[in-house]
Amino acid sequence: MLEWARQRPDDGFVIGVALRLRGPRPTPARLAALLAARLPALPGLAERLDGPTGQERWRPAEDFDAAHHVHTLDGAAEPHRGAELMANQPVCGDRPRWGLWLLDTPQEDEFLLAYRVHHAAQDGTAVAHTIGRLLDARVPALPTGRSPTDAGRWASAPPPGSDRLLAAADVPVEAMRAISRASGASLNDVHLAALTGALRAWLPPGARDHPVPVRVPFNVRLRQERQDRGNRYGYKRVLLPVDEPSARQRLAQVVEQTSVWPRDRNRRLLDLIPDDLMRDHISDFLSSQDSLATVTLLGAHTPLALDGSPVTGGLALPPLIGGHLFSSVLFIHGARACLSVTAQRRHDHVRDLPRLWQRAVVELATASCP
Repeated sequence: MLEWARQRPDDGFVIGVALRLRGPRPTPARLAALLAARLPALPGLAERLDGPTGQERWRPAEDFDAAHHVHTLDGAAEPHRGAELMANQPVCGDRPRWGLWLLDTPQEDEFLLAYRVHHAAQDGTAVAHTIGRLLDARVPALPTGRSPTDAGRWASAPPPGSDRLLAAADVPVEAMRAISRASGASLNDVHLAALTGALRAWLPPGARDHPVPVRVPFNVRLRQERQDRGNRYGYKRVLLPVDEPSARQRLAQVVEQTSVWPRDRNRRLLDLIPDDLMRDHISDFLSSQDSLATVTLLGAHTPLALDGSPVTGGLALPPLIGGHLFSSVLFIHGARACLSVTAQRRHDHVRDLPRLWQRAVVELATASCP
């Protein structure tokens, strides 16, 4: 994935989450101290992935300093706009490729915290694992004391060439679970069926006369393997039935396609295929000829807090990869499920998709739970 990013610098091969927290915003020094305290549970954050092209390896970063990964943005922004600003910040490549960003919102005693990492270092499962360990509300907060004084700081303006849009909308998780219980579909099936309905409303008439292919990643890690770094996933090509007028039938057709995930086959391929062949294989299906978008789901299931400030909401910051028109992630935490969509700024019409997805969830609920 590092090589992919080198060959396609316009791609935004960075993944993450932006979280909304209630409480006073910590200082960068305090956040760095909290980060350092949680580091033993997250060793991958102090490891560097680099080396000659095609020969990159993991190794400890001898000069690792938690403070270098903490950044603040000036001013304040409402949560969705703040998340978009954070999604456009650069991730430094000369140290472990991740960072934390702090930004105020206009509401008193509320702030945003974003965790972002290069996709070569972590996939979505590793991101969820990292957030769960870093912000686990069940772990005692760090006692007040001396903290590092040198925290990194980057400008709030996105650098040229990385300006991309981020749009989001959320629904109650219980609304999706009710559809799941009534239909026997998984939450991911409900999500995909709702996205199908959104695309049916969003695409021009001629483009919704036939199914639309998307790529859906899935985790192939074993339980005993490290969860905090690298990429261990496969891709399934799913044909979203946008040509089907019935919401109930759209869900049934999605379930039929996702009833079997080729986890074992993809794991064998991942373990056996040489890196150069893997890059060639990736380039085939991360393309506009193969699929319209990358679509996935990310969940943070433990209660989350930072230094006593609870996480009250959040959205994913999807990577923008491979010639797809857009990438989307459904982020589930607490009582809300939030769909976020990212695309290059010139595709501003993509902003409508989360709102249409929100409406499609309601349509599914009406069809499944009359």
